[in-house]
Amino acid sequence: MGDRQHAIALYNQGVEASKQNQYPTHLQHAYKLFASACFADPTWWQAFYQAGNNNVDQKLGFSALACFRRALQCEITDPVEHARVFANMCWQLEESAQVDEALECGLKSIEADPNCVLGHLNLSVVYRDLDDTANSVKHAEQAYAIDPTNMLSEINMAFANLFARNFATGLKFFEKRFEWRLHHFLHYPYPQWHGEKGKTVVLVADQGLGDTLSYARFVRQACERAGYVHAIVQHELMRLFQHAFVDIKNLNIIPGLQANFPAADAWTTFVSLPNALGLNDDEIRNAPQIKAPHFSLPKSWKVKDRKFHIGIAWGGSPLNDIDRHRNIPMTEFYELYRVPGVQLYSLQVGERGREMVDSGGAPLIGDLTPYIHDIVDTVALMQDLDLVITVESALGHICALAEKECWIPYSFYGRDYRIGLTGEDQLWSKHTIFRQDKTAQWRPVFNRIIAALQDRLQTS
Repeated sequence: MGDRQHAIALYNQGVEASKQNQYPTHLQHAYKLFASACFADPTWWQAFYQAGNNNVDQKLGFSALACFRRALQCEITDPVEHARVFANMCWQLEESAQVDEALECGLKSIEADPNCVLGHLNLSVVYRDLDDTANSVKHAEQAYAIDPTNMLSEINMAFANLFARNFATGLKFFEKRFEWRLHHFLHYPYPQWHGEKGKTVVLVADQGLGDTLSYARFVRQACERAGYVHAIVQHELMRLFQHAFVDIKNLNIIPGLQANFPAADAWTTFVSLPNALGLNDDEIRNAPQIKAPHFSLPKSWKVKDRKFHIGIAWGGSPLNDIDRHRNIPMTEFYELYRVPGVQLYSLQVGERGREMVDSGGAPLIGDLTPYIHDIVDTVALMQDLDLVITVESALGHICALAEKECWIPYSFYGRDYRIGLTGEDQLWSKHTIFRQDKTAQWRPVFNRIIAALQDRLQTS
């Protein structure tokens, strides 16, 4: 045994340092103190455990795992503490795409302490990775039963149920997102709308562009229930919404998320509409898509003498939690030229569009983004493409709107609840899914896409 007293003093200083988030280097300072505590007493599990948590906070996943393993090699007499280490290790293993060992650690955490909320939460996520929605919901419910005031329990109940296709229940629990991350909504100058008749309602986007587009199918029902609706939408959707809802007299469509607060009785968001309207699973699933205008663009962008024209996108919004899983290296798409007759076109908007040029793709990929100013332009371009291949992002939702065939290279660990775990039971789309396995590698996915393209061109 080392100098436990000195280790405790260093540990306590590290804990205090980690709380000083007003200083940009607080985690690095805490890191040094926790590391010093580990060396002061190499037999003390708590120093290694906290060092692991500090590494997690610094996004140092592999060293965090090693710290947790080291903590488990020390004596831990309290089963509750033992469960905490296993639970945190389970989470980090899942984050590191080591799902099999994550499952083992999660089960060990609740074996040590059946009331370990974090253990049940993490097991719910791991079982979802393994396509086991029954166990995912079971552990989500157990975590919620143990501590219904735990915000993460409610958020996990949302996603466990959404992936299990319990849409009404999942969206009800997803309302906790405002308390969880979207605190500014709680400071609006009016209360949240819960479907009361005759109210003047401010309707805003709280998720991404694809979510606003997907949930726009409930705007008509909201306008039938409310007295008047002010819909504040992303500018890319303005022209589409003006066309789709031109006949609704009690709807005012306002561009931009930074608009002034109009006079109103209540607020809600597009994703909250099914819950506010009290819709059940079938009503959510069967709500019809809005209609896009028919609009054409010049076809001078089309490369002559190519047989099959494919729009592609390799990245989504960096603000999305699943972004690091779903984004694809640009270079994977070059492999599609193993199929003779293919011509690729970029529909990738935003900063990641530059990757096409930086990776040498300018001779290979036609850039359509100069034609794109909004969703209506994208739909118009899609009319002259044979296929779109895209990461799970807003572009997939636009394909559903345009009824354009869409293939999605689908991440194993990211995934979207509307597509579901395997893509066999999609909500509001019928895309073809090429899913990663648990190794989270893209090359096998693209090998399957190439084989499917070869089959398509041979039969066309």
